[in-house]
Amino acid sequence: MSQCIAQYVFKPNPGADMSKVMAHVKLAAGIWKRHGADVSFWTVSAGEIGNLVFACRFESFAAYGKSYDAVTADPAFLAWSAETTASGLTSWVRSNLARAIALE
Repeated sequence: MSQCIAQYVFKPNPGADMSKVMAHVKLAAGIWKRHGADVSFWTVSAGEIGNLVFACRFESFAAYGKSYDAVTADPAFLAWSAETTASGLTSWVRSNLARAIALE
């Protein structure tokens, strides 16, 4: 089995209240953690400076699928998604789903 990571890249909109952005990120982190993700949050320091990366790591692609299904069915996530979209605080840049390749 290979590890899997989902990355959600977004950027704060001009004038966004960063304390509100962070509150939305913390809510999302709690939801993903509840459903088995190892969550981390990153700021881009070179290249696309200013972008933020919300990352969820899993031990396998199957674990990702199980977690993703649970997250997207969770009423708390549905409410978070609607509220975050309506807030206008951030804009989506891209999402990535990557699986680790063994080097040995």
